Amino acid sequence: MNLLITIFILGIIIFIHELGHFLTAKYFKMPVAEFAIGMGPKIYSHETLETTYSIRAIPIGGFVNIEGMEVESKVKDGFNSKPPIARFIVLFAGVFMNFILALVIIYGMVVASGKVIQNEEAVVGNVMEQSKAYNVLQKGDEILEINNRSIDKWDEILGVVREEIRKEGDTLKMVVLRGDENVALEIEPYYDEERKQPIIGILPDYSVEKYGLAEGFKVTGTTFVDIFAQTLNGLKMLVTGKVKADEVTGPVGMIKVVEQASKGGALLLVWLTAVLSVNIGIFNLLPFPALDGGRIVFVVLELLGVNVNKKLEERLHMAGMIILLGLILLITMNDVSNMFIRK
Repeated sequence: MNLLITIFILGIIIFIHELGHFLTAKYFKMPVAEFAIGMGPKIYSHETLETTYSIRAIPIGGFVNIEGMEVESKVKDGFNSKPPIARFIVLFAGVFMNFILALVIIYGMVVASGKVIQNEEAVVGNVMEQSKAYNVLQKGDEILEINNRSIDKWDEILGVVREEIRKEGDTLKMVVLRGDENVALEIEPYYDEERKQPIIGILPDYSVEKYGLAEGFKVTGTTFVDIFAQTLNGLKMLVTGKVKADEVTGPVGMIKVVEQASKGGALLLVWLTAVLSVNIGIFNLLPFPALDGGRIVFVVLELLGVNVNKKLEERLHMAGMIILLGLILLITMNDVSNMFIRK
């Protein structure tokens, strides 16, 4: 099941990426020989006058075969015959679509989940089962006094508890508003080893409000930027050696990631899709030969008036593709080792 979910998630991300290249190539009237989902031999294809649409046997990856990318190509309206700005847009469109996919997912989750608003008043939202207050306090109780000290806001509770509890076994005399009457209670806090302080074991009351249109866009933008920055930081750590190469995960290792995410439910898998879409978008933007980013570098040089040696560029992209395939093989072997050997 995890394998199918992984294929589905990566399939959506790659399909959206390639769709960006395909739509912009069509817009600029570049001939597209094939739009393929997956790699390897064809298992299904539909041919039209201009383009073959296919599904291939290996359900990882995909490609758009835009004609005219070869140096010697004489294809009418081929890729290399178009102005640099048109080629730039076609190359960037895949990454752009990955970012749009992530933004749409994040916005949907932001709007669906809403924002959590904590009640500033000292109203009990929940009582922890492991606390001694579990059978004493109730959800909805409003704390009015602790040891004859008036409580007006939730944030005052922790400070009062710290000051009033001197040693283990000390108790707190509380007055709470329960319904329409004041109720006197006595509670023994417990010591939280992690926080190194005595606590009652209660959580605040809160409500969930829907985001407005503008606020939803703002939160979506902030979240997207955070994911983008974290991805760049991860790349920096990899380059500087702070992350070991054998910790890098490829398509096979994604099955384990999906397995862990699926334990958190469908929403976490949707969130993972957004994060992966940003990751794949940034990876494709890297200025490495054969990647979109590497091709964009040469187009930008043309836009700046630099004379680009097309044959040299083609050789660099070919070398880059060989290196990428080698890296994918190494990462896959590492994934298999992590999944089946290091148990």
